[in-house]
Amino acid sequence: MTEDSQRNFRSVYYEKVGFRGVEEKKSLEILLKDDRLDTEKLCTFSQRFPLPSMYRALVWKVLLGILPPHHESHAKVMMYRKEQYLDVLHALKVVRFVSDATPQAEVYLRMYQLESGKLPRSPSFPLEPDDEVFLAIAKAMEEMVEDSVDCYWITRRFVNQLNTKYRDSLPQLEGINVG
Repeated sequence: MTEDSQRNFRSVYYEKVGFRGVEEKKSLEILLKDDRLDTEKLCTFSQRFPLPSMYRALVWKVLLGILPPHHESHAKVMMYRKEQYLDVLHALKVVRFVSDATPQAEVYLRMYQLESGKLPRSPSFPLEPDDEVFLAIAKAMEEMVEDSVDCYWITRRFVNQLNTKYRDSLPQLEGINVG
């Protein structure tokens, strides 16, 4: 048997026993090894195949524009993103809008509201429908992304994409239970 036919046999076998994605994971690793990540190829890949959890946050951060496509800039950019996150969080604590007891998804919402100029005068004001959507997305992201800085930025950019590119589809999503 040739090397190519053995590889194909193993791929078929893995799929039959429920281990999909062996070849896809290798393809994704090849895409991620490039000095400059190809966002078009990453976007196409993520639409066709499930992203392995170990690469999910990185791919999302690149596709959502949180990180630039150049690897050498990632650490520096994330340092700035973390500083901004901590500054906004500190500001919200100083004005007593959030505390250590505030649920994390609500903290993300208040940070987003502050940065977008939509922070209400009081935390007791009722939430807007857009705020409920943000909270649902933030809660879902919390289950998939471990780091709170990453979770905030991914949620924020995801909501921005949703509001700019898919605003017309939002009424159709209202009946869907996310949690």
